[in-house]
Amino acid sequence: MERDELIAYYALYLTEGIGAKGLMKLYEYAGGSQKAYSLSKEQIKKIDGFGEIIAGSFISSRDANLHTSRKLIDSLPTDTTIITYYDKDYPVALKNIYSSPALLFVQGERSLLHAEKNIAVVGTRKMTDYGKRATEEFGEYCAKHAITITSGLASGVDTCAHHAIFGAGGTTIAVLGSGINHVYPASNKSFANKLVESGRGIIVSELPYHAPPDAKNFPWRNRIVSGLSKAVVVIESEEKGGSMITASIALDQNKEIFALPGDISRATSRGTNMLIRESRAKLFRSAEDVLNDLGWLDTTEHKRASRKKSIHERKDLSLFEGKIVGILDDAGEPLHIDIIAERTDLEVQVLLVQLLELEFRDLVRQLGGKYFTTIF
Repeated sequence: MERDELIAYYALYLTEGIGAKGLMKLYEYAGGSQKAYSLSKEQIKKIDGFGEIIAGSFISSRDANLHTSRKLIDSLPTDTTIITYYDKDYPVALKNIYSSPALLFVQGERSLLHAEKNIAVVGTRKMTDYGKRATEEFGEYCAKHAITITSGLASGVDTCAHHAIFGAGGTTIAVLGSGINHVYPASNKSFANKLVESGRGIIVSELPYHAPPDAKNFPWRNRIVSGLSKAVVVIESEEKGGSMITASIALDQNKEIFALPGDISRATSRGTNMLIRESRAKLFRSAEDVLNDLGWLDTTEHKRASRKKSIHERKDLSLFEGKIVGILDDAGEPLHIDIIAERTDLEVQVLLVQLLELEFRDLVRQLGGKYFTTIF
């Protein structure tokens, strides 16, 4: 959006009582934000949803709001951008949710707003060691598979998720419940700066630039957290709280929900257990399962990884049997017996006995020409 048009747009946004829907109605009725500023009180009252009070508020405050808007936009840091609903950079995903934000303040890598593979991770501020391990493992796994994680930068699970994926070299989106100039909690300010400077993170807020943290804004911002994502993972949560609100919003948005099961006697597991019991969420067992359910893992690779894990855990395989199966799995294609012998450092006659035993147990199949492969 061109500068003068943006100044007028943000000034409209600052009008008390107008809200995002009202701003868009006014913008579209007038054919632009600058044109909206030339409307009379009587013209504004004709717009659906605008009455005497809002029209009066707009007229009485528009000069002051225009001044405030111009002053702010002229002084914005170079790493901060305002994306309006009508800009091409506005994420399509947010245009499909209830009460789309009229604008977004953003700092950092804007392309992340359009990430196709994006999962929201939410949970309690009172994270347990169990929840911390699950969050860290999930973040690291997502980083390896180029999945973006979106969360709210709150204490506990949110912050842990951001740190986990960022520390593993991945990308992350932090949606604030305060103005973008007021990172909350303040202890995350330094980390937020690292996200922005790295090119692998972005800070987002729909609230006015200087808006301080306010409890009522945190649940409302959660529609953006889930809206940007394809699925939501709830790590730990009590029966009532922000994470459960996010889950409900995500269901309304037709998102996939996954919940980490926990100790039935622990308060921070009651919410997730309830989501699973009521079939509102799928059981979260591993990051592999989540990505596979979303269709983001190559099924052959997923089966191979699952198989390698199960083989590793089997107690009935000898050292050589486990080594043979592992070599065949790693190859991902049939291997000739001479190659298997070379890699296992076994004599061919000894190897044949081992392979025959594995065939009897439906772990290995012999193909023509003395080639062998694992059975998926």
